[in-house]
Amino acid sequence: MIVPMKKVTMFVSPKQTEESTRALKKLGLLHPELTYTGSRDLDQLSEELTKTERAISLIPKVPGEQAKLPMGSDEVYSLLDRVLKSGDEIKNLSDQNEVLDRELIRVGPWGNFQPSLVKDLQARGFALSFAQLTRAQVRELPDTAQYIVLETIKNSQKILFITKPLEEIPGEVFDLPHLSLEEMKRQKDLNREQIQSIQEHLAGMQAERVVLENHGQKLRDRIEFQQVKESLTDHGVASVITGFMPAEAVDELKTLAKEEGWAILLQDPAPEDQVPTLTKNPKIVCIIQPVFDLLGTVPGYREKDISLWFLMFFIIFFAMIIGDGGYGVILLGFTLFFAGKKKKATGSVPDGLILMGVLSSATVIWGAITGNWFGWEPFSQLPILRSLVIPGLFSFDPRTVEAVQFICFVIGTVHLVLAHTLQFMAKLKENPPVQAFGQLGWLITVLGLYYLVLNVVISSTQFPVPDFALWMIGGGMLMVFLFENQQDDGFMNGILRSLGNLIPTALSGVSAFSDIISYIRLFAVGLASIEIAKSFNGMAEGIIESGALGIPLGIFVVIFGHTLNLAMAGLSVVVHGVRLNMLEFSNHVGNEWAGFAYKPFGNRVR
Repeated sequence: MIVPMKKVTMFVSPKQTEESTRALKKLGLLHPELTYTGSRDLDQLSEELTKTERAISLIPKVPGEQAKLPMGSDEVYSLLDRVLKSGDEIKNLSDQNEVLDRELIRVGPWGNFQPSLVKDLQARGFALSFAQLTRAQVRELPDTAQYIVLETIKNSQKILFITKPLEEIPGEVFDLPHLSLEEMKRQKDLNREQIQSIQEHLAGMQAERVVLENHGQKLRDRIEFQQVKESLTDHGVASVITGFMPAEAVDELKTLAKEEGWAILLQDPAPEDQVPTLTKNPKIVCIIQPVFDLLGTVPGYREKDISLWFLMFFIIFFAMIIGDGGYGVILLGFTLFFAGKKKKATGSVPDGLILMGVLSSATVIWGAITGNWFGWEPFSQLPILRSLVIPGLFSFDPRTVEAVQFICFVIGTVHLVLAHTLQFMAKLKENPPVQAFGQLGWLITVLGLYYLVLNVVISSTQFPVPDFALWMIGGGMLMVFLFENQQDDGFMNGILRSLGNLIPTALSGVSAFSDIISYIRLFAVGLASIEIAKSFNGMAEGIIESGALGIPLGIFVVIFGHTLNLAMAGLSVVVHGVRLNMLEFSNHVGNEWAGFAYKPFGNRVR
């Protein structure tokens, strides 16, 4: 559920902004509206944080626990300077090598020679210069010009002028490099060795990295503190700051305000307020949060928390898209291994690993009832595994195709009907509640379209469209037209708004039809995964049968093929499984994911 928020306006003494900011941080419940415009202190802290983050990025993170070195403030800044100096040295050496690379390309065609010898001869009075001329330019040189043709390449020649240079040498003049080709190559190798040496030294500074990470966190805390402090706008008699906090926690703020002598104003958020979102759900539902964190999505404060429904259907989508019980066993094995290590190290298992355990278990179940184990039919004929198969869903029987498609459309219809049910229940609580009947109209329309989808996609003879389905579609759309745009200004004004939105509403009806069809992707992607697995199995079988030497190659093909297939299936989960929740379902439930997370100053509450 999305936790109700209260808008808080605080009034404190202008002489106590520092103390008040510290008290707010200790409270750790207010999500402040930051209005600071910047200051010298903030600029200095931000610059220091940028340097610290750059220094941290220069030290590659090596797995394993690292002890924190005890360091004073001066030692930390000295460490920071040393690391940044190493980074600058790496950059300078890399820049030198880039220049050398360009010089090697430019000088390479002229061969390996010592530029110092040429410059020495020039210093002794020999007028030596180099240029590349076309044959026509060479023919046009004056008779007084003395030169040697060093090399002829197609229609051009490399020329060494050995007399006083012409007033204007035609063609492309070659500027002497500072180093010979061999010297440039040696310098590049030397620079690379120095870079590698510095990088190895930095890689060994894992304990120092921890120090810098802690320093960076302290800087972020100081920046946040300064931002909140500067957001306490001085209005003469009082400094004011506004923010939001959970309604259930206002008593703690009242107690603190009484102790500190603050005046506070508590209000319900206005429609125009940008309110942060805090969700609280049972532990089992919270395991879906890592997916939201990965996607960077947060429901708006006035939107719906669909975490439970997202989790339930995501489990189904994941299992059907991966579609292979063998893959599920592998994923479950890795999940249990890492969960055990994490439990031993920290005493708890992260939500992401719990979620992965649930998803992989669901995949094993789906693979068992469809008889798909690594895309190899003989596995499904083993006594125990054969008893788990539902014949009407057997993956290796072409006659089950329509049955799986039918399941996909049932899932899609239930998913979208659930969305409009949630919308209907929410609209009943809003003003005017008559809008809820517009959502009821969409619900009825989706149910009617379900029969049309079965007729169009699966079979027109097996699934003829019943007459009541057409009445449901027409009646549902009529309810949408009559009620969806109703407001407090009268029923007829709502009708007029619906007339103005007639084309968008009709297009939404078409979209609802295509949204149900889009759930066929669960079947299509799962089928593709099976066919790829079968192809690699066939290739490996042919290689193994070719002789003894083919056995290791065949085993490699099996391992490589199934690894690739599993990776592609995992990508499909993100592309398709997440999409059905974030796009189709969210559109019908009215969520735009336009929110931002509740982040209280002091971070006491997640």
